[in-house]
Amino acid sequence: MTINMKRAISLLLLAAMLTAGTSCGGTPSGNNDTPDGQEQTAETTSGETTSPLYDLEKKDYGGRDFRISVNKKYEDEMWVEEENGDVCNDAVYNRNVKVEDYLNVKIKTVPSENETVQVSDISKNLMAGDDVYDLTAVYTWLAGGPALQGFYYTWKDIPVVDFSKEWWVTDANEAFNINGNQFVAVGDLSITTLLLSYAVFFNQRIAEANQFPNLYETVLDGKWTIDTLIDLSKDMYQDINGDGKADEGDSYGFAADKVTNLDAWTAAFDIPLTKKDDKGSPVACIDLGKTQTALEKVYSLYYDTKTYLTIGDGKEIEVFANGNTAFLTTWINNSFSTLRAMKDDYGILPYPKFDESQEGYYSNSMDNYSLLSVPKTVQDTEFVGRVTEALTRENHFSVVPAYYDVALTSKYARDEQSVAMLDIIMNGRMYDFSILHADELAQLPYLFRNTIRDKKTNIASEYAKIETKVDEGLKKLTEEYASLGN
Repeated sequence: MTINMKRAISLLLLAAMLTAGTSCGGTPSGNNDTPDGQEQTAETTSGETTSPLYDLEKKDYGGRDFRISVNKKYEDEMWVEEENGDVCNDAVYNRNVKVEDYLNVKIKTVPSENETVQVSDISKNLMAGDDVYDLTAVYTWLAGGPALQGFYYTWKDIPVVDFSKEWWVTDANEAFNINGNQFVAVGDLSITTLLLSYAVFFNQRIAEANQFPNLYETVLDGKWTIDTLIDLSKDMYQDINGDGKADEGDSYGFAADKVTNLDAWTAAFDIPLTKKDDKGSPVACIDLGKTQTALEKVYSLYYDTKTYLTIGDGKEIEVFANGNTAFLTTWINNSFSTLRAMKDDYGILPYPKFDESQEGYYSNSMDNYSLLSVPKTVQDTEFVGRVTEALTRENHFSVVPAYYDVALTSKYARDEQSVAMLDIIMNGRMYDFSILHADELAQLPYLFRNTIRDKKTNIASEYAKIETKVDEGLKKLTEEYASLGN
């Protein structure tokens, strides 16, 4: 998302916090202060005549179904049955109604039981040439497979869609575009790119009791680094339950899992895995020297002191929710689920920098966020392009602010600094082409994760094992993308 987009969302959020009595789950908004100029912003962005949807040429599609392939876990990203008083649910419902009324279409989902079944269903149906989807929304780590099977149009062949607009995620779409051919797209319609963005959560009670510096100011001053996180958390372990062993009943400085949360560190430290050469083709570019130092720092955070670590079972989130750890790395979605019942107040920060000289704060999203594709069974690409563009535009100005509102009115501080933290996280998301094709690239996107998980300490030796496969894989993928695009 662009900085201008997030500024607009921040203003919308502040307006929403004045007017919304409840947010997902019924939490009061509790903010009665009106920033200068806010009332006008809310009026001009929420009025029907000024919505960006209405800048889109209106067409009457005669009540035609617009069918989206989804997996059941994230079906509510694209469709909900009815309003139920939940801010996020109702925002999705009203988005669809608004687009349906404007274009005279009916938004429908074609759900699969889970993500792997979904890819199997897509492959089966498209291989048979069955016209059952207008759009597919597939987990990132799985989306490259159907693309390589030749099932999708390249997005350059889809009319109406305008990737230059702020409701499309420019960095992601540039990363996934190889020599003009792009079979998956990321826009604000994929709210999972927000929900699954990685962040650092901190317990405000523990921070105050241990006289932590103001962590929001630390971030804004550019001093929130991995070394700062290590220093604040390293000596905090206490055997609270007195059983002589480190377990979930004790108190820690830091908690995380040894799987997905580790994927964000290379992005956080501005260590890309691939880049485009002067021809627009992806090539490997990992800086092994910097990555080795990064490995040592994260290894120290994980293993040199007593921290609470799991292998992806989610217990580290429960430990944080129970008030037993100062810091937690996880994705934003937990603001809407496990952490809603947390008694202590918490704050959300971006992942820390590599060092203070790093220009900005970066992160990425868990590889389950939805990528959008148009099946080649579609005959009317103009119809699909217009409806997709309409949904994405409307999502930008209604659904995204609703989720912001909930994140900031649950247990998260309701102030300008808290808005700024989410802005920083959203603006700093990094995207790497390799995440689409881990299988073809010897699991390159997970190299850092696997090395730390297995307590190995030499990244160069681990990369040497896969370097030839990575280079050959990138070359082959470039050729395949060119062939598929033609």
